[in-house]
Amino acid sequence: MYEFLYKLISTPFGYVMRVIYEFVGNYALSLFLFALLVKVLMIPMTIKQKKTMLEQQRIQPMIQKIQKTYARDQRRMQEEMQNLYDREGISPMAGCGTMLLTFPILIGLYGVIIQPLTYFMQVGGDQIAQIAQILNYDTAAAGYHYQIELASLIYDNFDKVAHVAESLMRVDFSLGPISMAAKPEFSQPGILWLLPIVSGATSYLMSWMTQKMSPMQQNNPQAQGTNKTMMLMMPLMSLWFGFMLPVGLSFYWICNNVLAIVQELFMNIWTKKQLEKNNK
Repeated sequence: MYEFLYKLISTPFGYVMRVIYEFVGNYALSLFLFALLVKVLMIPMTIKQKKTMLEQQRIQPMIQKIQKTYARDQRRMQEEMQNLYDREGISPMAGCGTMLLTFPILIGLYGVIIQPLTYFMQVGGDQIAQIAQILNYDTAAAGYHYQIELASLIYDNFDKVAHVAESLMRVDFSLGPISMAAKPEFSQPGILWLLPIVSGATSYLMSWMTQKMSPMQQNNPQAQGTNKTMMLMMPLMSLWFGFMLPVGLSFYWICNNVLAIVQELFMNIWTKKQLEKNNK
């Protein structure tokens, strides 16, 4: 089941990445444009999330009154809270869609980056084995990320394997001195460490900005506590996975985080205007 879902998500992402790459001819730029495309497509959900936040901010005094009145009766409190949401036409889960979509997007992109021959270049399994044989590459010894290493070898030996598959592409995975196909090692400090570290730092900055710019979280101690946990957990996850996977994924996270920060700045301006409008 997991493999089916993995393939189901990664396959269309691979086609999108291929179209973008064929248009711009640069792998790092393709990752950035993919991140930008995802952000643009998710703008309606982001706006809905912000509107839900504004509505919840509006009814905060009523929520606090219910919490104070039924502090010793949790069941009644939950019933009154649900009645309040029903009367006001607010769904407390309406803003969760954006967060829930983050994980399948990462899973799909993980497949595109780790298995570029399968999803990015649409090369079959038998053809991949043939390419590895021609290049004397031991796929069994390389581990789960063998495809991206093999794709890097194809760049330098394209003439030898171009006949194997029409869809095969000569892709340069480099970003200056950094190869998007390389995986950093804890035991080997170097320039590859840069992308996981920047990924963690931008993740922290994004979480910090989200907390500071959310009026509801500023007035909600419980939300503040949860957000502080997320401020640490998400950057640590980015840092950890950045050392476990090729740095191409860290680069995507950096692009996604920077775009999210810019989006949050603009959405904050819109939110303030809406709050001023509601308070008139």
